[in-house]
Amino acid sequence: MPQTLSRPTRAPAPSRLGRAARALAFAAATLAAFVQPAAAAGFVRDAETEATLKRLSDPLFRAAGVAPDSIEIRIFDDRLPNAFVYGGRNLVVSTGLLRDFAEPAQLQGVIAHEIGHITGGHLARRQIAMNNLRGPAMAGVLLGIAAAAAAGLAGGAGGAAAGVGLGAGSQTAIQRALLSFSRGEESAADQAGITYLERAGVDPMGMETVLEKFRGQEVFSSRHVDPYALTHPVSTERLSAIRRRAGESPARGRAPDPELVYWVDRMEAKLEGFLENPAAVLRRLDPDDHSEFATLRRAVALHRAPDPDAAVAEAERLIGFRPDDPYYHELKGQILLESGRGVEAVAPYRRAVALAPDEPLILGYLGRALLSVGSPAADREALAALEHGAEQSEGGDPGLLRDLAYAYARTGQEGRAALATAERMMLINQPIDAHRMAERAKGLLPAGSPPWLQADDIVVATKAMQQ
Repeated sequence: MPQTLSRPTRAPAPSRLGRAARALAFAAATLAAFVQPAAAAGFVRDAETEATLKRLSDPLFRAAGVAPDSIEIRIFDDRLPNAFVYGGRNLVVSTGLLRDFAEPAQLQGVIAHEIGHITGGHLARRQIAMNNLRGPAMAGVLLGIAAAAAAGLAGGAGGAAAGVGLGAGSQTAIQRALLSFSRGEESAADQAGITYLERAGVDPMGMETVLEKFRGQEVFSSRHVDPYALTHPVSTERLSAIRRRAGESPARGRAPDPELVYWVDRMEAKLEGFLENPAAVLRRLDPDDHSEFATLRRAVALHRAPDPDAAVAEAERLIGFRPDDPYYHELKGQILLESGRGVEAVAPYRRAVALAPDEPLILGYLGRALLSVGSPAADREALAALEHGAEQSEGGDPGLLRDLAYAYARTGQEGRAALATAERMMLINQPIDAHRMAERAKGLLPAGSPPWLQADDIVVATKAMQQ
């Protein structure tokens, strides 16, 4: 997938993250303790997929009275389905959820439910509950729930019951209270979500379909429990309430927008190409099928095989389908760049930027391709693209900041290079290195200048973090 479903562009994460570790992260998220998700698991960035999620979610945000740009949607790289909110205005969906529920109304049902948590202030109330349960008792609850999830997802002996035992005794009442509170929040988020779906003209039966899949998982053998069922317990009463409301909805049975169906189907094709074994993808494809989505699957699988020449040919076929589509030009650029042909990647990336001039991920990769050229003119053009990308992303992408620091260094701006590196270290939760680089930036930048003040802010912030 362009930009970040390929290995070089993953967010920093442990190289091996087992099902038990993922269960621990998801259990912590349930209790609003998922403070640093990027440090615990792999997140991916992809301009096209994020644009598709924006198409799905923006009408729902507006229906809820929420400014779409005030919520960040992140993609968690996990084959198991899940979705959750953290930190107030961050919504996370797993790649497994995107793949298991490939119809617009189903994905919008999940998103609407999560928006219900945001607008209902549930995260704030969970944090209050957490603050009131500090110390050994809270640790016991978290360990119990996390171990139950880990044992269940890993198929270990004893399953969920063994994990709950860790939080037994004086913690049992606390755990029941928190989970009961969570069930109440889930029902409230359902009802709010259906309201938002109706206002946006989306069939709420999609939400019912999603929850039907997880119905009754609390009584399954624990090895079969999906994380979504752990973080969103589906009771019979909750599902019945959704059925009643969805059955009476004026939006029931409403067909989705064909354009939205196109983008969701295209997202599914791209995810399959990037996340499944490339040989298996190619075996499934009919060699005589040159439809758009078959070509997309084939281009990505060939890129990952790797067979860059054949992948580029398929990418060019995609551009023939939609000559003014920035993401197909971006895909061609990605194939070339990741095949060590950065100079050749410049032209398709330039075309992608011309078609999507404010897309930070595409700008960032144009900058990376230009840096591979090795000329002063290309370095200056790379710096302009990377600065614009950082501005559009508000500096929120570690890979972009890494390349920006390199571009500053290549153009003789060592102080700005140190500042960009300090910002990147902050994003990847390395405060000691961030402090050191910010101090270096202050020594190189004009005192009192805007960049110097930014570096000073990092120095102050990291000093407080280390106390």
